[in-house]
Amino acid sequence: MKAALLSSPQELTITEVAKPTCPDGGLLLKVEACAICPTDLKMWRRGQRDLVYPRILGHEVAGTVVEDRSGKYAVGDRVQIWPGVACGTCAACAKGMDNMCAEQGIIGFNYDGGFAEYMAVPAGNVLRSGVNLIPEHVSFEEAALTEPLACCVHALERCALTAGETILIFGAGTMGQLATAAAMGKGCQTIVVEPSAERKNLPATAVFSPDHHLYEKVIEVTAGRGADVVLLTTPQAAIDNNLLNMTAQGGRICIFSGLNVKSPERIIDMNTIHYHELSLVGAYGCTSSSNTHALAMIADGLIDVRRFIQKRVSLEQLQSGLEAIENGEVLKCMVTKF
Repeated sequence: MKAALLSSPQELTITEVAKPTCPDGGLLLKVEACAICPTDLKMWRRGQRDLVYPRILGHEVAGTVVEDRSGKYAVGDRVQIWPGVACGTCAACAKGMDNMCAEQGIIGFNYDGGFAEYMAVPAGNVLRSGVNLIPEHVSFEEAALTEPLACCVHALERCALTAGETILIFGAGTMGQLATAAAMGKGCQTIVVEPSAERKNLPATAVFSPDHHLYEKVIEVTAGRGADVVLLTTPQAAIDNNLLNMTAQGGRICIFSGLNVKSPERIIDMNTIHYHELSLVGAYGCTSSSNTHALAMIADGLIDVRRFIQKRVSLEQLQSGLEAIENGEVLKCMVTKF
């Protein structure tokens, strides 16, 4: 079959590889749509902590079942895939934290992914209800954007965001905009911080530039309280004492976007965290349950993900799609021809 194989950083080739076999307890899919994630770009350019070479990338996947060895699905079923591969028995899985599984695997990272004609879905994915039937009225393209939305849903769950609260979101890329939509769906006030003029036309409570007046603007919009939740969807956001001071008492700050591996350290005033009872939380990927929830949100029309799809390419054009993401030309690019 035809696949995009990453053999090392910068070494991406469209080549013929052996068609995968259907795993015991798993599925074999014909890939119908696979969205390009900025993490795919990162892996192509310089690698990633969970990536194992050589690898077929692609973890935002929707496809058609062509073989089932799980006994749960039928040939011809239209399905969306949670990319996690979990054991289902460790302490993390028992708590519903299957994205933190002790035996964690990830499709497109250490299992071959969706930038190929066919993709194997391991039993550990099926085990955790990581294969979701796509409702008839939802397209493969829409379903492929379930996973990025699920990451935002998971982050908001980690922050325990509730109706009536205010969330301050740094970054108005795809993830920032999805998180904004999800927060608005919860009945929350949303403040977005974004430097790009092209991305400021959002249905948010307020959209500000990350300038030296930001603190005063946030405090004014929140009537002096600060934000209940701060979500960092870009590694460019400054994690500093100014950020702490923009957070309301009892507020939560979520590190959603991975920081530069060479400079992950930040200096912050721990007394501010102490006296204001702030919480600092991390959010990595998504759980199988947040993935299922995200697909339901798309199916119910709560979030229209179609507007994010601004470019479609064939598998042979994958590199041009990666470059379009890298250059900020589009929010999402979708591989739809294999």
